Formats: sequence, C-alpha cells, structure tokens
Amino acid sequence: MKRDQLSQRYTRYKSQIDQLLLSKVESGARSSAFGPLRYVLSSGGKRLRGMLVVLSCEVAGGSARRAMHAGAALEMLHNFTLVHDDVMDNAVVRRGRKTVHVKWDTNVAILCGDQLIALAYQSLENVPAPKPQVILRAFNR
Repeated sequence: MKRDQLSQRYTRYKSQIDQLLLSKVESGARSSAFGPLRYVLSSGGKRLRGMLVVLSCEVAGGSARRAMHAGAALEMLHNFTLVHDDVMDNAVVRRGRKTVHVKWDTNVAILCGDQLIALAYQSLENVPAPKPQVILRAFNR
C-alpha cells in the first residue's frame, strides 16, 4: 500500500471511530453527566490505538467495519486512563484544553473516567465475533 493510500484510509477510519465514539454519548444528550464525556471524546487525538485495532484486523484478513467497535472500545479505555491520570498528576491541560477535573471538578473527572470504561465494555458487546470471550480476554490484558 502506498503512503497516500494509507493516509486516505487512516483519515476515513479515524473519522468513523470519532463518529462512533460520539454516538456513544449522544444518546444521553439531555443528561448533564454526558457533558464531560462529550468534552473528552471530542477533544481530538490521533486515535492510534483504535486505528491499530482496525488496521490489524484488515491485515489479518478481517473486516475493518467489523472491528470499529473494538477500536472505539480501546480508544475509550485509553481516554479513561488519561482522565484518571490527569487527576493523579493534577494536570491542568490535555490536548490544549482544560482537563476534566479543572473544568468541572475531581469527582466529575473520576465519574467521567468510570463512565468511559463502562462505555468501552458496552462497545465491545457490539463486536461481531464467534468467540466474544477471546476479545474480552485480550481487552482485559
């Protein structure tokens, strides 16, 4: 695959992962608890972990479309660790924006991180796989 083809594929898949991430919290748009989640998931990032899941699936002969929920789950897990790490490190800025615990407070940040990991597991429920326990085991490791 040529560099420009990979770049186009990356852009397309990143957009799909971003849309999937935001769709996980749009259903709760009326709930004030979803504001911090939307804030975190819309803050950008390269989505490298999710992309590696999707592209690895393709390389192994699988379907990128079928791997999207797993890629989104890994991105939510990663963002969970970032939100909690920011609290522990008392970080003020993440990706050029106020961290969740600064914009809201520490309790909201902890709950936001907890919600992210719960949403990650919910996303894994949507991965079409003959043996979902294999995916869960890998995710937990």
